[in-house]
Amino acid sequence: MDVQFRADPALLPHAAAGGVRFTFDAAPGTRSVALAGTFNSWAGDACVLERVSPTRWQTVLPVPAGRHLYKFVVDGTAWILDPANPWISEDGQNNSCLTVDETGAVLMRHAGLSADTPGPLHARQALASPAWLRDGVIYQLSVPAFGGGFAGVCARLPYLGELGVDVLWIMPVHPVGASGDPYDVRDFDAIEPSLGDAASLRALVDAAHARGMRVLLDWTLNRSSIAHPFTRTRPHWYTRRADGSICYAVPNREAFAGFDFGDRALRRTLIDSMRGWIERFGIDGLRFDDADITPCDFLDEIRAALAAVAPDIALIAQSYNEFHHLAACDLTYEGGTRAMLRGCARGEADGAAFARYWNESTYSFPRGALRMRWLEDKEQGRASAFLGRAVHRPAAAVVMAMDGVPHILMGQEFDEPTWTGWQVLAGGWKLDWKAGDPDLYEHYRTLIALRRGRAALRQGATAFLDALPPGAVGFMRSDGREDIVVLANLSVTTRAFAAVQAAVEPLYASGWQAADATLAPYGWLIGTIKKGRHEGALK
Repeated sequence: MDVQFRADPALLPHAAAGGVRFTFDAAPGTRSVALAGTFNSWAGDACVLERVSPTRWQTVLPVPAGRHLYKFVVDGTAWILDPANPWISEDGQNNSCLTVDETGAVLMRHAGLSADTPGPLHARQALASPAWLRDGVIYQLSVPAFGGGFAGVCARLPYLGELGVDVLWIMPVHPVGASGDPYDVRDFDAIEPSLGDAASLRALVDAAHARGMRVLLDWTLNRSSIAHPFTRTRPHWYTRRADGSICYAVPNREAFAGFDFGDRALRRTLIDSMRGWIERFGIDGLRFDDADITPCDFLDEIRAALAAVAPDIALIAQSYNEFHHLAACDLTYEGGTRAMLRGCARGEADGAAFARYWNESTYSFPRGALRMRWLEDKEQGRASAFLGRAVHRPAAAVVMAMDGVPHILMGQEFDEPTWTGWQVLAGGWKLDWKAGDPDLYEHYRTLIALRRGRAALRQGATAFLDALPPGAVGFMRSDGREDIVVLANLSVTTRAFAAVQAAVEPLYASGWQAADATLAPYGWLIGTIKKGRHEGALK
């Protein structure tokens, strides 16, 4: 996420002969230290460090180009952050980060990145993404949980249309293994019969298209179910333990079998399967599960093959990898905003820290890279549980007015209370349509309509406001035709915004008092700058 402290360069991961040198200073008496991360599928015993002094441990590991997350595994049980590395992941899972470029150089994010002092990767242009994705609002749903089957989801399209979302991300619809987890896929070319047949899926996609919506299909990319026939007919396509048995290296995922992407026939087979779904059903794009542990060159191959079939296809990577934007994917995750909003609400961060994080995370990525901003993700629980129910509303106003592409998880829009994370999907969980907060739904509907109606909120440049009161976030979005200011008070105290005064014409606000430029606790303001008040109105 944001850079936490000033690092000692000697202890940071750095390029060395043979790869990247990692150093860990352990407590006396430590028996073993290993390194686990996206570069080795989080295997906790795959890379053992060597003791080079009574307390210091080191290893040099070949690491491919891209962003990688990692932790040290101490004495086989304690998974801990790298204490020398101030760069923490944006995924809400508290991992250490590093990025390696094609030359093997290690690019650590550092404080002070901005438009004037960007990181080295910002000199490179991100892949051009289709306008429908750049301007869209994504809604993620599970077919059985949301509607029971394809026909049930189709019947709820008017609901989604009223909400205003225009990109539907459908979790996997393939037959699954014994775990019941929809990401435990045992046939990539088939449909889970309980959801409907090919005709009903095509009817759903066609009905969504008729409403101006696009459809993305979730794809489990780097593994199959251990029950997939390939484990018997093509065992050489899988990763193996020392004893030769098929495995998936990620801990606690015994239901899965990991693919060995060194096999070209495997790559061709998976790409052919993806192409078939696009051609048969008119799918507009794919979202790749665990893309951060998939080789970048395979993602590049997928993009080239699928774009030849559907030139305006969109591919979403479940990753925070800068390199995925160069030739493969249109969108990567961005979860640091969520964490920064909670920090502001708790007094652990302020508007200046929020702005620093935005600058560091924006100017360390390729130019034009689209990020998917979220308050809820399938790996997490509800936003209200994380932020607090009162903070949820102003936080939603911030995210829906920011750059990038906003994402909503099914039920987030009315604070459905029973979702706790993806694990519930394996148990037949259903969205509780009778619980939650209808006023929150209206809040999201209004924010989405405002975003759709104002080009500056979708495409405008971002500039953060200075001298904000504690607990507040503020920025402007400008597209050359309109300047829109966004303010949010995430605190329990009324806050004054002296620099704003009467310069703003509210478009959507709660708790805003123009006479004294104050926001009530948990209030927000989205408004246009009045004509003739641009100069000096905001600082």
